[in-house]
Amino acid sequence: MGRFSIRNADGRELVRRDLPKEKVTRSFWTTKSQFDGRDSRTTVSDFVTRTYERYPRELIQAQNIAVLVLEYESEKYFFIKMDPLDSDDIFLHKVNLALELFGSELDIHVAAQDGFVALPAKVRFVDWIILSKGTKLEIEEAIKKSLSPKLKASIRPVVERRMSTINNYEPDEIAVGFGGYKGYVVYNFPKKGLSVLESENLNNATYVFELKKWEDLSKLSKTEIISGALYLERIIHDESWKAHVHKILI
Repeated sequence: MGRFSIRNADGRELVRRDLPKEKVTRSFWTTKSQFDGRDSRTTVSDFVTRTYERYPRELIQAQNIAVLVLEYESEKYFFIKMDPLDSDDIFLHKVNLALELFGSELDIHVAAQDGFVALPAKVRFVDWIILSKGTKLEIEEAIKKSLSPKLKASIRPVVERRMSTINNYEPDEIAVGFGGYKGYVVYNFPKKGLSVLESENLNNATYVFELKKWEDLSKLSKTEIISGALYLERIIHDESWKAHVHKILI
């Protein structure tokens, strides 16, 4: 993923240096050398939570442009559909996204009728994959594989621990995200009527939804889910996160 595909999936942040600083809490996995006595030191690793001040961030919402995948005669074709009604900004974003993803393999197809090559009516897009039943360890391994390989070494253990903490409450169903939802995991708890959404993005909180809205939510863009106030609770990733999650899921 490059600059435009990251913006397309996650949006981007503007640092608001014109506003007063705000307090932010982050957890990290650290390794340090510890003094145990005369000529004796040991290496210890642990989670550390820090609170610091920074300038506020303003979120520029993700464009959520879909890359369409079509299989035809044993070959796969990838499309970004241009629309005559696109704004100049969206049109430019689509062009940059296509150049970034396809590079020298980029072709432009124009149909006389509607301005683009026709697509089959039965093209279906899947944003979420339901994990098959398995042992707790197998499920956690599948979740780990769904996370970005680019997560920092100081951040990945924090994300994995949060995912594992929620999984310890034995959800009946787990869905991992693809495309713009990559790095997102949904844990469904039918007996409680709740769905819990966790993300690898440290800037996001944990979101709790009504279970009965799961099917509808899965059809919305990630931006609509998070910014549309569709959640029952929003749990900030701070020192009280684990206790808050326990209170909801126990």
